[in-house]
Amino acid sequence: MKCCVIGLGVFGKNLAINLAQLGADVLAIDRREENISLIKDEVGAAVMMDFDDPTPLAHFPIAEMDAVVIAIGDDFESSMAFTMKVQELGAKSLACRVLSPMHERLLRLMKIDRLIVAEEVAARGLAHSLLMRGVVGGFDMGDAHSIIEARAPGLLVGKSLIDTGAIFKKAGVRIVTIKRLASGALGGLVKKSAYAAEKRRTMGVVALDEVFQKEDIFVLFGKEKKLRAFLDDYSGE
Repeated sequence: MKCCVIGLGVFGKNLAINLAQLGADVLAIDRREENISLIKDEVGAAVMMDFDDPTPLAHFPIAEMDAVVIAIGDDFESSMAFTMKVQELGAKSLACRVLSPMHERLLRLMKIDRLIVAEEVAARGLAHSLLMRGVVGGFDMGDAHSIIEARAPGLLVGKSLIDTGAIFKKAGVRIVTIKRLASGALGGLVKKSAYAAEKRRTMGVVALDEVFQKEDIFVLFGKEKKLRAFLDDYSGE
């Protein structure tokens, strides 16, 4: 998958790095040399470009990108100019960071595929982490359902899905996958990344006999009330 992220502030930088870590070929663009330096070793390509003129975008394969994200967070005019240029170049899918109510209204009139209010995304994740025991991140899925990332409940450590299947079923919670600490060649934990507190690998579909480990992060899906009750009941605290 090919992605382009334009604007490498805190939101854009972390988005580009996360996309790259998930396997995407990322082109990252910003007007500040220091932002390019911070990310150049983390993505496929990092390019400095003057945001006053989006014309040089034509030199890049924007139409071949699976997704383009306008993540400019401090310049209304530049955001609009780059949005229009990316549309002109035939982007397959375009997402834009919203800067103001007027900006949002204009983007909707332009029929942008996806609008992003970065502060709302961060607020939702923080709300989940504050209200649910052991939660390190979360996504509101609508209709009172969420996907959360939570540290493995203490009472489930050392057990497997074979042992705990009835618990998950009764709680009305599904385990989507597990994010487990990665190991280095010598068996020790890898060094912490500059952009992530812990280096982890996503295990995919969890095998029935996979034993849960103390440092595991569970990715769980369910109704928010049931997720909260599940974590409270099995935390072991």
